[in-house]
Amino acid sequence: MKQPLTTKQQKIHSYIRQYISENSDSPTIDEIRQFSGVSALNTIVGHLKALEQKGYILRRKHAKRNIELRDSNSDIGTWSVTIPVMASVGCDDLSTFTSDQEHMWDESIDVDRKLVVGKGEVVAVRAVGNSMNDADIHNGDYILIEVTDKAENGDRVAAIVGDMVTVKKLEKTKGLIILRPESADPKYKPIFLSEDFKIAGKVICAIPGKSMDITEVVPLPNY
Repeated sequence: MKQPLTTKQQKIHSYIRQYISENSDSPTIDEIRQFSGVSALNTIVGHLKALEQKGYILRRKHAKRNIELRDSNSDIGTWSVTIPVMASVGCDDLSTFTSDQEHMWDESIDVDRKLVVGKGEVVAVRAVGNSMNDADIHNGDYILIEVTDKAENGDRVAAIVGDMVTVKKLEKTKGLIILRPESADPKYKPIFLSEDFKIAGKVICAIPGKSMDITEVVPLPNY
């Protein structure tokens, strides 16, 4: 069994895997540095050395793009794509506030390519609360989100209201916007809005995750 990765090592490993999947070649050290947001190449070299020592990658000598994956499932890139887990979003109400950590993520999941084929940018978020349980979205689940500000009546969306985020079913009627929960529990109420809100993305599907307590959420990028 391979040694576990640190959060930063996992982030870099996931980036390398996704880059190779999309480009059929590995990223350069500088591209990894830019992705990681660090200034020193030696920092990335250290992480790559750790990944190699732990058996996750192999680096060829004298090549600019010299990284090969050594996953136990060698064919994983042929059927899956790595999706960053960008945030946690409230399903119950608008009581969970966004933080300042835009574009930050320290977790990723591998999903079947068929789930995201034909989509644009796709990220995953973690659900908070159970107001969407009739749509099979439960507390702690991963929600795949297509990042877009376009949505039609009846779409399930991640909506930004002020500096808060929620996942609901979108309903447009007579100039009014309704963010409607999908739960038989009467404690969950619809949210009525005029125009002061933004669509962060459309829900693609939910993936069961371990139930968890989250009190803070962060926004999706580029909404």
